[in-house]
Amino acid sequence: MRRALIVALWLAGAVACGVIVARAPYTGDLTAFLPRAATPAQEMLVAQLREGVAARLLLIGIEGADESALADTSRSLARRLRASGDFAYVANGEAALAAHDQAVLFEQRYLLSPAVDPARFSEPALRAALERALELLASPAGVLARTTLARDPTGELFALLAAHADRPQPPLREGVWFDPGRRRALLMAETRAAGFDFDAQAGVLARLAAAFEAARGDTSLRLLVTGPAVFAVESRRTVERDARRLALVAALGVAAVLYAAYRRAALVAFAALPVATGMLAGVAAVAAGFGTVHGITLGFGATLIGEAADYSTYLFAQRAPSEALAATAARVWPTLRLAVLTTVFGSLAMLLSGFPGLAQLGLLTFAGALAAGLTTRYLLPALVPARWSGAGDRAPPVTLDALAIRARRLAWLVPAALALATAVLALRGGELWERDLERLSPVAAEAKALDQSLREALGAPDVRHLVVVQAPTREALLQRLEALEPTLRALVERGVMRGFDTPARYLPSAATQRARQAAIPPADELARRLAAATRGLPFRAGLFAPFLADAERARNAAPVTAAELDDTAWGLALRALVTEIGGRPAGLVPLAAVADPAALAAAIGALADPAVVALDLKAEAEALVSGYRDESLALWAIGLAAIALVLAAGLRDARAVARVIVPVLAAIASAAAVLALAGVRLSLLHLVALLLVLGIGTNYSLFFGRFVPGDAARRRNAYAVAVAAATTLVAFGVLATSATPILRAIGATVALGAALSLVFAAAWAQPPAE
Repeated sequence: MRRALIVALWLAGAVACGVIVARAPYTGDLTAFLPRAATPAQEMLVAQLREGVAARLLLIGIEGADESALADTSRSLARRLRASGDFAYVANGEAALAAHDQAVLFEQRYLLSPAVDPARFSEPALRAALERALELLASPAGVLARTTLARDPTGELFALLAAHADRPQPPLREGVWFDPGRRRALLMAETRAAGFDFDAQAGVLARLAAAFEAARGDTSLRLLVTGPAVFAVESRRTVERDARRLALVAALGVAAVLYAAYRRAALVAFAALPVATGMLAGVAAVAAGFGTVHGITLGFGATLIGEAADYSTYLFAQRAPSEALAATAARVWPTLRLAVLTTVFGSLAMLLSGFPGLAQLGLLTFAGALAAGLTTRYLLPALVPARWSGAGDRAPPVTLDALAIRARRLAWLVPAALALATAVLALRGGELWERDLERLSPVAAEAKALDQSLREALGAPDVRHLVVVQAPTREALLQRLEALEPTLRALVERGVMRGFDTPARYLPSAATQRARQAAIPPADELARRLAAATRGLPFRAGLFAPFLADAERARNAAPVTAAELDDTAWGLALRALVTEIGGRPAGLVPLAAVADPAALAAAIGALADPAVVALDLKAEAEALVSGYRDESLALWAIGLAAIALVLAAGLRDARAVARVIVPVLAAIASAAAVLALAGVRLSLLHLVALLLVLGIGTNYSLFFGRFVPGDAARRRNAYAVAVAAATTLVAFGVLATSATPILRAIGATVALGAALSLVFAAAWAQPPAE
């Protein structure tokens, strides 16, 4: 009856978890492994990585033919992309697009031109403008002037374009953009889909590839596409591919080790139950707790395969000949329970993490280890038939026990290793820690090089230094940005930086636009001034009637809004430079080639305006990671304290607790020192991995240190630890082959730490005499 109840409860729990897992959404968003932003600036940084225009920008190159074929394909591809509806903006430098931009700007020129002021429409200024126009008409550059003269004799369109002449543009060949080497035609596109909407971005990229195939025809042209969306989609593919491969290979490897240990396929199948139950419960807990499950979380499940397989190993390998499995479970449960609880409590540091992704890993470990431990204790004895023995019916190898006994002669090695490793880590000092967020990226070096190449050729933003301005409304923001410009221009003149960009360049504040409207005289007054200005000049009567009509219309028009610029290069730039921080509008002012960051900070600080802040995004990212590292070290200490309390409650002997913890700490310190000596900078991921080592190594110390009467029982105990260590090393060794840096760092570190923990636990073990 009791067995039936246990099986029924397990089935009900498995079905419930299965339903949750089946319905859960899954993601590959690597920004889940960024820390929660601690400051408004860091919040802006993370938000831009996820949702900013830069995250939606695709940089496109076409290569593999002569200039003419490349240009034709560029034009064809651009037309197809604009017609697809997938893109808010597509640019390749061709005149048709430039004409559209110019048409929009021409209609709004009086409100957007920085040259418009009351003096602009005085008789002397009008006279001087008309004389300049005559000179321009007589020059080779007079083609555009002829088409706009009647409506724009003051040259507002030219003034507007000249204000942005310092923005880098790729060279034109055959009417479209090319790289300086003329090997690639270039395009730039902004997707409508958000940068973090990976399903939508994957669809866009697939349709882009199909559009290119149609555009290139039978030629051998090659398409090059880069940008954050490309990296994100490829990263998700890598993570998903890794998760499937790692889980399969780890499961097969662990199964092979267990079959070699048990020599009975049925027992291997039963050993899989704690593993499967732990994975199912862990993923279900993550889905219920976070709403989504990250692909890396599934890949991390490979760690549970090794950990949960250990629990059944400790049960099956400890079984004495003819002993009922339920009796074995009751006998080893006090030690096994401590092993489970140390892993469960050790995962608290991850669960409380400021990285949402790492918190998922902590919850997976917490729920998975607990479920696997309970399955081992109660379900396996209820299911495994009495006639199916464990490994205990065969004499375990004597050599393992002999090695464990001889290892105790090396007890001195544990404190020596701990002292030496601590010295190495202390000497490494500030060079010990990795602070670069980019090291989390699975993007290949070749892909990064391509991105940099296309970015430089297109003049796309690659910002490090910027000024962030906040305000309660968009209008107030634009006014603050306009007020900031004199300070920025002074910094350029002093050589502190080479230049800057600002949203107010593309969309002046409504107040500025109204001031420009006020500078335009009423129609009759402007007509009088114009008549006086044209006296004696060779312009026919009535030529400038369109100018008078446009000026009067602009004088009474509503201020230009961002929506009116949406499908232009102006609109793209504006979207890239205006965001939100904490629900309030914020303007980003990118700074070019900052030569003196200290002088910049001093100038911005002298404004005494807390809403205007100079940022070094690289330094901000490093501060973000460093702050979380400090938090993680504190949580790591909490995890260690929790494990120590669990051990103290279970062992009730301070010396016994020390004999369990000291070898593990020596292994952790030694693993960190080995990595440091190998030139590896320790990251947050290594801290997570070393926390896992703490749980795994504690298990070895517990079983090596438990009182086991009789030589045969002692051999079974040593055998159980050896098999458990083998499954752990296989599982984490597989993880170390991952293409995802997060998983690779965890796998390699845990494999090294687990191996050292096994040696040190055996060396430090001194169980009570029989």
